[in-house]
Amino acid sequence: MTQSPIRYYVVVKANSEGLKPEIFNADSPEARRKAAAYLYFLLFDTRNAHPPFKVRAVPSNDVFFGLERSSLPKPPKIVVALDITGSKKQSATDVVNDIITAIKGKRKTFVGDSPDLPFAAADHWCIGEASTPFFADRSAAERLLNIDYLRQQAQTDGRDVNVVIVDQGLDRQVLGNSFAGGWTVGNAQPGTPRPQPGSVRRPHAMMIAHNVLKVAPKAKLFDMPLAPVAKISNITAFLSLADAAFRQMLFDIALWRAQGKFPGEWILVNPWGIYDRSSEYPLGRYTENPFNLFNLLVALAVWQDIDVIFAAGNCGQFCPDNRCGAKDRGPGHSIWGANSLKSVLTVGAVRADEMWLGYSSQGPGQPRLARLADKPDLCATSQFCEDDDAFSVNSGTSAACGLAGGIVAALRSRWNAASVSPARLKRTLNQTARKPVAVPWSNGLRQRLGHGVLDAQAAFDQLANP
Repeated sequence: MTQSPIRYYVVVKANSEGLKPEIFNADSPEARRKAAAYLYFLLFDTRNAHPPFKVRAVPSNDVFFGLERSSLPKPPKIVVALDITGSKKQSATDVVNDIITAIKGKRKTFVGDSPDLPFAAADHWCIGEASTPFFADRSAAERLLNIDYLRQQAQTDGRDVNVVIVDQGLDRQVLGNSFAGGWTVGNAQPGTPRPQPGSVRRPHAMMIAHNVLKVAPKAKLFDMPLAPVAKISNITAFLSLADAAFRQMLFDIALWRAQGKFPGEWILVNPWGIYDRSSEYPLGRYTENPFNLFNLLVALAVWQDIDVIFAAGNCGQFCPDNRCGAKDRGPGHSIWGANSLKSVLTVGAVRADEMWLGYSSQGPGQPRLARLADKPDLCATSQFCEDDDAFSVNSGTSAACGLAGGIVAALRSRWNAASVSPARLKRTLNQTARKPVAVPWSNGLRQRLGHGVLDAQAAFDQLANP
């Protein structure tokens, strides 16, 4: 399977022994080849005349598009832009992983590395630009988020955690004992996925369920089949269903807690959002209004010690979903309604090498719903297939939302809301999110990544050692 090159950056320390910016800022193809071979030697202490990456030019407008010249890295730091192609023996993703590992042991030579630099022309990836739309497999996706570390800890399997998936309907036959019930929404019955005309892939909600259970296999799943298969084309009609469904759900959860039924913590995973506001009247009645009934119900859920997670949406400026309204895409115009509430965890999407996905909706959030800098909160992995099944794919900020839901479920099986409130857990996830190394952290980058990339290991360690 042919894979498009991965853009990656390494930051090298200049010195008086010949390691200078000019080495990596070569114009001729031969000079670039020599620069790549030299960098390979610096990384791996061995010579390779044909390394699995190509050196771009640095510093250059290709890398620092739109930045003020005064903020450009100067010696002793040299930022080298690479196009990682891989080889016959190694995929491009494996080469990236080798570079990351090598740099950790060579801090005398390398300041750091990063898959993203703010405002660089190539610092996003769109599905249509690649020979294959799915960049990595599940192992790589989970490795980015340090999920294996969670699996090695005690009480992190999702036991006694109840996860409500608010989507297009789960399949109770496939889920077996993991399915615990749900709510009827209009004509949609829980446990019966809605038909998806023309698709032979698994239902959307089952992708979310799979991502949750891969991280927290003992979690119990509840179904709220609220989201339509296509898009929310009538916001008023949708909200009338959503209001009733959420009211009933919150009532039932409160009753079950009082009765001791379904003990444990509750999490709401919402891989849906408003893509097109053209049916909203008056404009902003839900999408920008903190006093809208549905927004109040979502805020009430958090107040009742329920963790609430939303996908940021797929209306990013570079390759928005074709369902996105003409004016409902890009920075500040793509995260609407409950997805933009301060109290919920809003999740954007990156590839398995941390490259931001150009369709992931961008902040800032809506000013009446959260502080401008609050959305998205962070990003998790998307655009990956299963290790053993390339046909089962995980895409969109929905997949990232599902993985985040699984991580929250794993943490909740160890820390309940009495010891770690939803607000504290959200704050911990944001504080421990991983930012790009050795590059300026700017508003433009924050609008894409939020606080950074979700790091399950760092979050666990901070909760374990407050």
